[in-house]
Amino acid sequence: MKIIGVSSNWLDDVREQRLVDVYVRCISENGGVPVVLPVTDKEDVIKHYCEIVDAFLLTGGGDINPKYWGEEITEMSNKPSEARDYFDITLTRHALASGKKVLGICRGMQSIAILTGGTLYQDIYRQNPEKSLLCHSQKSPRYETHHKVDIAPESHLNAIMGISAADVNSFHHQAVKSIGDGCKVVATAPDGITEAIEVGDNVIGVQWHPEELFGNHGEHCALFKWLIE
Repeated sequence: MKIIGVSSNWLDDVREQRLVDVYVRCISENGGVPVVLPVTDKEDVIKHYCEIVDAFLLTGGGDINPKYWGEEITEMSNKPSEARDYFDITLTRHALASGKKVLGICRGMQSIAILTGGTLYQDIYRQNPEKSLLCHSQKSPRYETHHKVDIAPESHLNAIMGISAADVNSFHHQAVKSIGDGCKVVATAPDGITEAIEVGDNVIGVQWHPEELFGNHGEHCALFKWLIE
């Protein structure tokens, strides 16, 4: 059975590691062994994580500090966690270098974009005032879909999910603004916001939360099967 390293969330105020159960279930119920990777500032420990797992699930969370893509932080960003930022950026860098499969979800996708030379919007609404954007922070339950995304026909994501459009949920105000060399945009929302990226054959990032949908929407379950297989 394949060991899937699942990155932990971190709460600064109480110095607490945390992970919602659905990330664990979407791996274990699809034949993988989920191993939670605790947040740490020890790079040698992070490098060892990358040696003992077969693939990576980079989880969602709060805003990333814009310094990681070369910008000053403004009031458009929520307060970042330096501990989680350092951990995620370092883990993502080593995960990409390992050549193993990586699935990045929400913040995880954004970390992939940054590490491959891309940038993020600190806030899609205030940085795109001329556009009529969808609501990307739904008020309905996380297990309900909120809008559609179009999936590129020649992409790995299309082949994995078996569809050219998907209904997704949405919980973000930061988003991928530009991509670097070797990274491809493979899904977009109707308003043009990037919803999925790929790097080579083994790295996929999605802006939505398939772990919340895999029980009721089988096409999202395919992402976890791909990661494990």
